[in-house]
Amino acid sequence: MNLDKFHNISNALKSHQKLIAVSKGQDIDKIKHLYDIGHRDFGENFLQELKEKKDMLPKDITWHFLGNIQSNKVKDIVACSDLVHSVSRLKVLDKISQLDVKKNIEILLQLKLGEEQTKSGFSEIEIYEIMEQNQFKNITIKGLMVIGEGRIEEEKLKAQFLQAANVFNKMKTMKKDVEYLSMGMSNDYELALAYGSNMVRIGTSIFGARTK
Repeated sequence: MNLDKFHNISNALKSHQKLIAVSKGQDIDKIKHLYDIGHRDFGENFLQELKEKKDMLPKDITWHFLGNIQSNKVKDIVACSDLVHSVSRLKVLDKISQLDVKKNIEILLQLKLGEEQTKSGFSEIEIYEIMEQNQFKNITIKGLMVIGEGRIEEEKLKAQFLQAANVFNKMKTMKKDVEYLSMGMSNDYELALAYGSNMVRIGTSIFGARTK
């Protein structure tokens, strides 16, 4: 575990920027250690792992769901998460909107960047259409989530991050609740912050290698 890295990143963030410590595959003890020094935002990719950790750890942790969402697990993911980052398909969005739950469900829409076939997400046009529909009674769209393409030159990544920032800024003009641009991971978070990200998702750089 690299606490120096954690402190360096945390100290570099401005007051409106947030670090999500991506704890997937990490031991409870490591999460608890960050909790004990004041960190409260943690991210998980898999429902079962999130459930187990949520049950074992303090109740004031804010849990961010970052992984691929299977439509048959939507209800449990929403129940366990404070913010769902990775809503990337209309089928999932519709499933969330049909849930009969007491709480307001806060989500981010995932924008697809680049041409990688393995990456999911909405197009710009789809995101604007969703924002205009305003038909989701129990959902608050809090912003945008992106994953930059891997193994591309920096200029291309800059263009992708600029695209995401422009979409985010337009979303803010469409809905007052839009607040978060979740963009940037261990290898590109500094560039993401320079392009307007206010929520970075960093895991192994802080925690070290995953144990599972």
